[in-house]
Amino acid sequence: MKDLQPIIKSLLRAKTAPLLLMLQIAVTFTILVNAVFMLLQKSDEINVPSGLAENELFWFQMSLHGTREEKKTSLFRDLDAIKALDSVSGAVALSSIPFSERGAGHEIRLERDAVGYVTKAAFYSGSYQSLETMGLELIAGEGFTINDERRLYNFGLDVPSGVIITKVLAEQLYPDDWRQVIGETIFLDEDAQPVRGVVEHLIGPWSFWKNRSFNVLFSNVFITPEVSILVRIQGDNIDKSMQDVMDVVMQEPRRTVDHLEVMTDSREKAYRAQVAAYSTLKAVVLGLALITMLGVFGQTRFAILKRRKQIGTRRALGASQIAIVRYYVIENAVINLCGIVLGVVLAVVANNLLVAHFQLEPVPGLYLVYGGVIIFLAGFLAVLQPAIRAASISPAEATRSV
Repeated sequence: MKDLQPIIKSLLRAKTAPLLLMLQIAVTFTILVNAVFMLLQKSDEINVPSGLAENELFWFQMSLHGTREEKKTSLFRDLDAIKALDSVSGAVALSSIPFSERGAGHEIRLERDAVGYVTKAAFYSGSYQSLETMGLELIAGEGFTINDERRLYNFGLDVPSGVIITKVLAEQLYPDDWRQVIGETIFLDEDAQPVRGVVEHLIGPWSFWKNRSFNVLFSNVFITPEVSILVRIQGDNIDKSMQDVMDVVMQEPRRTVDHLEVMTDSREKAYRAQVAAYSTLKAVVLGLALITMLGVFGQTRFAILKRRKQIGTRRALGASQIAIVRYYVIENAVINLCGIVLGVVLAVVANNLLVAHFQLEPVPGLYLVYGGVIIFLAGFLAVLQPAIRAASISPAEATRSV
């Protein structure tokens, strides 16, 4: 690398322009690495698997009237009538609905008297056919049967009837081998419940919650003045199924229905803000990458134009076009590497501040490596065209006075 020493001397003499370019690269690297990491995290949030047969589901909330027994009779009469429809595959009453932003949760412990808790989880409580109706995939243990279903007027979680939990929750409770959770007793607050099964995925009611995939499923139907019904359609005409179901439930004179909604619409509404933030952040990242390329291209082109006579002199003294191109590529590589090193330091500092003040996850080291490679390649591509153009200038043209 015989060009390296004169390049370094040249950069030390002309401090301002190289320093400004290094700072531009460093700041861009810092913003890009943290922005891309947040972008991917936001994408994971939006595209988190729900475990549900979303395209086949809709839900609504309906009122129940009369005494407790009358409410119970009305609810199960309507459920049986809904399930008997040709356009319906299944229907269940649920205490919470995915993506609805309404539900309840528990602290999960492995010992009743444990200080603190392992994690928190939301819970779904509903008909014994909830697993099949929601489209959940049971990957360990067993599901519920009709004999497991209890019909209650309160939560009644103190009775150890058994629960089904999500795989990620099982992994949180037993990180060495999540399958160990089958048959074990977990404590929801202080209520003991044996774990009878594990499902691959089940999204929670709150899209914004970091533990949205930590969920527990009971086979208890709560009889309350307002109940939520989840319906799985038969076939592909969801509008017909919704109309058929409404014809059934609205036969009750005092019945009111709220939140009649397709599950895919519920998901879209739940993640609307996140999608907007994701789109904005993506535009910022792309714009920043473009500005970096233009900045490096512009500064490199300006630096080359300022040295037209120097290039012409070198060409007159016998320097080949390849030698000229190599010189500017190496010069740019030195500036890029210095900017990237400074950018790594700034990126780590910035990420530590984000983690401390906004509870974000730290950026993995691999992102710094990928970011450095991308910035370096961007700089290389930006300098290539001006360098080739400079090398093609004839000595006579380059040394001509202007």
